[in-house]
Amino acid sequence: MADTAESTPKAPRKPRKPRTPKAATAAQAAAVKAAPVKKAATRKAAAPKTAAPRKPRATKARTAKASTAWKAQADQIKEQAAKTARSAAGSAKDKTGSAMQGLAKLIADTAGTVDAKLGPQYGDYARYAAEAVAGAAKSLDAKDVDQLVGEARDFVRKSPAVAIGAAAVVGFVLMRLAKGSGSDNA
Repeated sequence: MADTAESTPKAPRKPRKPRTPKAATAAQAAAVKAAPVKKAATRKAAAPKTAAPRKPRATKARTAKASTAWKAQADQIKEQAAKTARSAAGSAKDKTGSAMQGLAKLIADTAGTVDAKLGPQYGDYARYAAEAVAGAAKSLDAKDVDQLVGEARDFVRKSPAVAIGAAAVVGFVLMRLAKGSGSDNA
């Protein structure tokens, strides 16, 4: 039992030397020297082409036909939207013209009361305002929607600050009217 592996001490191992490559033979060295040296540009391997697969011509024709169909459908929708917007603008123009004529009549009717209570000078102001509103209503009725849009564009180009201010005032008035009508129903 004295000869067991546990009882015998192991001898320390010697560190191994790193392996060195074998010396080239004279024939191998001559072959390396005889081979021509390639330039770096020619050593580069050609990259594989990763072009997308080609679609058959029938698919291209189908795609072109589908895009043409979409364009035709978009043009039809555009024309319908233009017709709808034009008719809505025409009815709004008519309603605005009649409302302005009603306002002019109301101002002219109250001019007599203003004469009696505040004096003839203020009554004349009321009549002048009624005439101005009636004139604006007549010019609105005389023009079509395209002329009105053109005039609005010209006005905005000439004086954008006034147009923005007017839009802000109109937005404020519309907001107040919407709030007022919403609180009446509650």
